Amino acid sequence: MSEVKNLQRWFKTNVKDKDVPYGLDKNQARIVFDSHKNTLVTARAGSGKTRTIVAKIVYLLAHENIKPEEIIVFAFNKKACTEINERLTSITYKDQPLFSKPPCIATTFHAFAYLILGGTKALKNRLIAEEESESCSQFITRAEQKFFKDYNALLSKIKNQKNPETRKILLKEFKNLEKYHQNLATKNQINFNQLIALASEKLTKSNHKTPYKYIFVDEYQDFSLLFLTLTKALRKTCKHAHLLAVGDDWQAINRFAGSDVEYFKNFKKYFPEDCINLRIPTNYRSGKRIVKNANYFMSRSLKDFAGCKAKNKTKSTIFYQKSENYFEIVQKIVNNCQNKSIKILSRNNDLRFRHLSLENFVKKIEPGNNMLSFSTIHRSKGLEADVVILLEIDAEKFPSKDKTGGLYEIFGDTSEILFADEARLFYVALTRAKEKLYILSKNPKSTKEKQKYNFFSYLSPDFLTPLDPLL
Repeated sequence: MSEVKNLQRWFKTNVKDKDVPYGLDKNQARIVFDSHKNTLVTARAGSGKTRTIVAKIVYLLAHENIKPEEIIVFAFNKKACTEINERLTSITYKDQPLFSKPPCIATTFHAFAYLILGGTKALKNRLIAEEESESCSQFITRAEQKFFKDYNALLSKIKNQKNPETRKILLKEFKNLEKYHQNLATKNQINFNQLIALASEKLTKSNHKTPYKYIFVDEYQDFSLLFLTLTKALRKTCKHAHLLAVGDDWQAINRFAGSDVEYFKNFKKYFPEDCINLRIPTNYRSGKRIVKNANYFMSRSLKDFAGCKAKNKTKSTIFYQKSENYFEIVQKIVNNCQNKSIKILSRNNDLRFRHLSLENFVKKIEPGNNMLSFSTIHRSKGLEADVVILLEIDAEKFPSKDKTGGLYEIFGDTSEILFADEARLFYVALTRAKEKLYILSKNPKSTKEKQKYNFFSYLSPDFLTPLDPLL
């Protein structure tokens, strides 16, 4: 622990972010100091995940004399890459900036694969042409993510389906997959999944060498077989490189896009050498009641008790309200929360209320209010607001039912796994608010037989305050 305390002091003494001393808690500092070859970090909501990643990069550059080109950070979208690279430009070491302009340390898997394959204009045109001319269904995307090495294995699984109707539908989907790939080949085009697969193949078969001593993966809970294959292929080009995977299995919500939380839960299986699991368990975003409520929900719904503790001392409250008229309630909430950032969230874009879209609903509340924003819960991941309003948290609507009717069991979609995915999505919704969380529902109750499919049954009344008397 003395090494961790020394590192905390080193950061406060030497490192600043926009002229503010760079503080780290003991768990964050331990991750920065860690030197295992394979490290998995569980970073719960609001725990300073990006801050820790940036801190480790700074430490490697300033203290360990690692060069910028010897570090690569994989993020899952351009926005996350930009945030990491730009944060590095605001850091000073001994009052001197580390970078004069944003470095290219953080990148996406696809951008990296593009460079491995040559980064030619022709390749870029092939990708753009494919994007404009084709739209991949969920079946195609997931098939490419999970069976890209052996589509015959997928076909065999389909043919072994016992239900004739399921088998018929899946065989039709598989033929569409074949036609789609034939169409790409005819036009000399590739899609982004094929881009990753081709880059992995090139790295594996060639004598390619890379300079990396440290490989970071952000949002590791969104890992897939394709990304695993590329990461392992990359490791062969820099065998002694350290791997740091950072994410939150409680926020693994992208199964529909091919991600699989299996790689998070069984990290040591895939990266066994000199492996350690570390945690950042402190939530700095939300007040204590909001954090405890989210922990309680996950302990009840998924029987997972590895929650986080609250550091934010701001008073927080969770309100709930049953009503047929969301509009008037939301209007009153917005009026009562002046000068606060407010985010309205829904399970999807289409509301049952007057059959409005989420966007049109918000426009009717208070047009032109810059403090008011909206999003589906999926898109809210990584975002926050002082006040969050959850719409239509209705029994049997959230969690939503499997719309494929069990069709995608070939991809591992059992009812238990899909329920767990929905629970994680609700956890994301519960952890966006800093101060106030409003849960609105038309029908929060359900029959005893269907109680499992009502998220209200997993919340404790001890954390909820009825809204009626406060409006």
